[in-house]
Amino acid sequence: MAKTTTTPKRRASVPAEEEIRFWMRAPAVTVNLAAPVSEALALMREHNVRRLPVVIDTGELRGIITQGDIRGADLLRVAGMDPFDIADALRRVKVYEVMSEDPITVSPQTSLREAALLMIENKIGGLPVVDEHGAVVGIITESDLFEALVQNLDGKEYES
Repeated sequence: MAKTTTTPKRRASVPAEEEIRFWMRAPAVTVNLAAPVSEALALMREHNVRRLPVVIDTGELRGIITQGDIRGADLLRVAGMDPFDIADALRRVKVYEVMSEDPITVSPQTSLREAALLMIENKIGGLPVVDEHGAVVGIITESDLFEALVQNLDGKEYES
């Protein structure tokens, strides 16, 4: 099971609207552990995302795969490898072979601040959001955090 680095209890000092559940993308686009890497890449392109939580059939998180994990295919093309060979390799290699296991996760009740600190400290651009059973319920990315920041700043401008 993925490690959740947040505390399950809710802090009274965090306003509800600053919880991940109000800002995460839900449902998250996910990919199955046993899917070919070509399917993960197609999902990323179709949904314009850079990372996918990797799940098993029950929806439980097992890892995360990013464009960076797949980027090697572009290097192969630049190195002169035949595009058909690259496409064939992406169909043969499975997601579990290139994904990062045990990603850092957050819960829907995690604060935006805590999620941002986790991303900064770990130099990552997104966090899967999981429920108490380890099932993926959403994803929060740096873009979502920027959106929350802008809305917060816009609200403060009008209060001045």
